Amino acid sequence: MKPRWQIAFLTGQSDPRGCALSDVQRAFLAGLSADRRVATNFPYDAATHPFLPTPLLRASLSNARQYFASRTSAFRARHRPPVERMLDGADRSLLLAGSCGLELLNNLQLPRVLLDRIAVFAYGPVARRRPDCETLLVQGRRDLLSRCWFRDVDHRVDAGHMDYLFRYEVLQHCRALLHRLGTRA
Repeated sequence: MKPRWQIAFLTGQSDPRGCALSDVQRAFLAGLSADRRVATNFPYDAATHPFLPTPLLRASLSNARQYFASRTSAFRARHRPPVERMLDGADRSLLLAGSCGLELLNNLQLPRVLLDRIAVFAYGPVARRRPDCETLLVQGRRDLLSRCWFRDVDHRVDAGHMDYLFRYEVLQHCRALLHRLGTRA
């Protein structure tokens, strides 16, 4: 029997060689209750190399490249199947979409049957639009990058673009969403 709820990160790949979670991401996940926590980030390759810190400039360029590449059919053909497999791992999924993760999700063009089974907690969202599923947008008051994309968000917090997962207030908003969705928050 598959888990009722799972939680997974969906962010851009700061290091395109892998998708291991950082210590900060693992700690944030540990603060949330779910039947399953996906142990890797997008694109969910279990054989990924261990997390290695990436210099900010390199990470920013990598994320920008992936943001624009996500608009192509080649991106969708390569990444949609593993995302669909991951989503099939539970009845419902909460995606923690950081920064351009929301744009990546939109550009995967997932079928309605999957979109109906996911909810998105987007922090520091950088995307052209909200996805066609339940979404909560959290934006930092000091996040100038996200503010270029979204003016109308659900919650504003005391954060810049790089420090959402360090903020207890962000964790509390995520727990509240899980509670509202009917999980064990």
